[in-house]
Amino acid sequence: MGKKISINAGNALLLNEQSEVLSEYGSIKVNAGNILASRKAYDKLISMGASLNSGNMSILDISGDIVELAGRTVITADMSFDGCYIICDGKLVVEDANGLLGITGLYAKELLHPQSVDLSAIKGITALKRTAYPDDAKLHLGDMTLSDDSHIVLTGGLYWVSGEITALDEEALMKLQSKGTSFQCRKLIIYSSLYEKYNNMLKANSYLFIPDEHAVVSDITLDAATSVLHGKKLYVLGDLMIPHNRTEHLNSFSSLIVKGTVTMPVTAAEDFKACGKADDYELYEGVLLSINGKDTIGHSQLQSALEKGIVYTLDINGIVTFLDDITADDVEAIAAINCNGKIYASGNARGVLDSKIRRMNGIITDLEQDKKLEDKADQEDKDSVTINAGTYRL
Repeated sequence: MGKKISINAGNALLLNEQSEVLSEYGSIKVNAGNILASRKAYDKLISMGASLNSGNMSILDISGDIVELAGRTVITADMSFDGCYIICDGKLVVEDANGLLGITGLYAKELLHPQSVDLSAIKGITALKRTAYPDDAKLHLGDMTLSDDSHIVLTGGLYWVSGEITALDEEALMKLQSKGTSFQCRKLIIYSSLYEKYNNMLKANSYLFIPDEHAVVSDITLDAATSVLHGKKLYVLGDLMIPHNRTEHLNSFSSLIVKGTVTMPVTAAEDFKACGKADDYELYEGVLLSINGKDTIGHSQLQSALEKGIVYTLDINGIVTFLDDITADDVEAIAAINCNGKIYASGNARGVLDSKIRRMNGIITDLEQDKKLEDKADQEDKDSVTINAGTYRL
C-alpha cells in the first residue's frame, strides 16, 4: 500500500502543483478547518487518491506567480503585482485599486476597502467576506478600548473599527468628543447612561449595554477578593467559575450579571439567584475536579473522599485511567462525569462508571484492549507520517 501521510492543520494551503513532496506516499489525508488549494494542486492530489476533509474549502484557478501577503497588508497605488496571483490568508485592505492592476487573480479571507474604491475592473477576486468602509474614515483592524490615554493616540475625525469597541470611561469619551472624534464599529460595549450622552459619536452594528455602576471583567473565578476589587455590582463579559468552597462570597454582591456561563455547585444556586443571572448555567455536585492532560484515579483516593463525605464531579479534558483496584462502592464518590477525551476503565468499575456519565465527547475503553488495538495500528502504520500544524503549506 505504500507510506501514509496525515496532515492535521487549522489552515492548509495547497498551492504548489509542481511539488513532488507527496508523490512517494500511497495514502494522503488532509484534515483542516480551512483548505485553500489551486485547481492544479487539487486535481493532482485527487488523482493520487488523497482524502481532503475541511469545514471550508476554496479551489482557485491560479495562473502566474503566487504572491502570499500577510494579513493586514494594505494595497496602495505604488504597488505592482503584474502577472501575479495574490493570496492573503487574513484581512487585506485595498486603499487604491491601481495597486492591483495586472494581477491574474486574488484570494483573501476578508477584503476591506473605502466605499469609493471601485474593484469591478479587477478580475478574479475571491473573498470570503467583503467590507466597504466610509471614505473619510481612519481604518482600525481588530478591537479598540477607549481609555484615559485614547485622546493622546487618536486624533479627531471618524474611525471605522472592524472589531468591537469597549467604551466605559466617561473622561476618555469627553476628551475624544471635544476633539471631534467619532466611531463606527461592529459591536459597542458601553454603559447605558454613557450611550445616552455620546450616541452621536458612537455607532455600531450591535450594542451591549452595561447597567450603570457595574464593574466589568472578562472570565473570572470567584474568591474573597472579587468584591473587594470590583465592588458589589459586577458584570462578567465571559464566564464565572464558583469553586465549591467559595460560595459564601456570593453574599457580597447585590448584582452579578454573567454574559457567558456560570459554573457552580448545585448548593449555590439559591444564593446566586438572589443576586445574579447568567446566559448559561453549568451545575455540579460536590467538588469539581478538573483534569487537563493525563491522570489516574484509584481505590485509596475514592475511599478517602467517601470517608470525608466528599463526592466529585469530574471534568475531564484529556485521559483518565481508573485503576483495577476500584470497586463498585468506590464509584459512589463520583457524582457525575463530563468527559472531553478518553476514559480507561475495566472490571468492577466499568459498568458503574457508565451510569455516571453526564456528557461525553470521546470514549470509555478497556486499557488492555485499547493497547492491543494501538499496537496493531502502530504495526500497520510503521511507515506513516503525521504532521500537526496551525498552518500547513504545500
